[in-house]
Amino acid sequence: MITLNNVVKKYNQKVVLNDISFAIEPGQSIAFTGHNGCGKSTLLKVVAGLIQPTSGKVEYEQPFLFHYVPEHFPKMNFTAEEYLLFQGGMDGLTEGMVKEQIDCLSEDFFFENMLHTKMKHLSKGSLQKVGVIQALLKEPDVLLLDEPLSGQDVASQQVFIDKMNALRQNGVTILMSCHEPYLIDAITDWTYRFENGKLTAVKNEKSLEEKWFVLFFEKGLGAVVPEKCKGHLQFVEGGCKLRCSERYSNEIIVEMLNAGWNLRGMWNEDGV
Repeated sequence: MITLNNVVKKYNQKVVLNDISFAIEPGQSIAFTGHNGCGKSTLLKVVAGLIQPTSGKVEYEQPFLFHYVPEHFPKMNFTAEEYLLFQGGMDGLTEGMVKEQIDCLSEDFFFENMLHTKMKHLSKGSLQKVGVIQALLKEPDVLLLDEPLSGQDVASQQVFIDKMNALRQNGVTILMSCHEPYLIDAITDWTYRFENGKLTAVKNEKSLEEKWFVLFFEKGLGAVVPEKCKGHLQFVEGGCKLRCSERYSNEIIVEMLNAGWNLRGMWNEDGV
């Protein structure tokens, strides 16, 4: 799909990428790890064609639609909605399609109340949400993620993981710069570590295989749906059900209890 041949990138004579050669197959999900400044972000930009290598070349089997979520998002004088409408138009979506996607994704990421805020006033985590929503307005061929969970709240992290795994099932290729082992375990097939501008393959140990639980809550007097749980509840007779991973179960339970709900059952997806 994409092949890097002897790629070298230098900044002021400092070698950041040192003779990198490897192939990216369709549908792969790859994580790049290493200390800050080791070359992870530079590699993503070279693959996307945002910057050119000093020597060597990147070959593409065909033209691909790339979407890129940077670690540091610019604080612009647009509102988040204005920016997303513009980006959706750049992807060839009609205004109606873009608005529908913005409404759905902003609800998923608990961002509805900030759509009309100017981006220069948003926090780093909120800006990161804008970048992720923008990347999901239209399904790309290749998704490039540079520290995508930086500043994200816990509930949004789980939404992000679910959406990335849905893209993987659709055959989208994902390349990610990342420090979080649990995220690497959750959404990637291959890991490469950067050292002195070189890439070394690292076996994915899947050390944090997550269990998934179904929680059942009974509605108490005056109970309301917490903001973080909107869109994730399935209302049934006598209350509601909620599916969540073990990692986030304690936080979800606390949110629901504080909102007036009573926990009446918890079992894993195997029914235990």
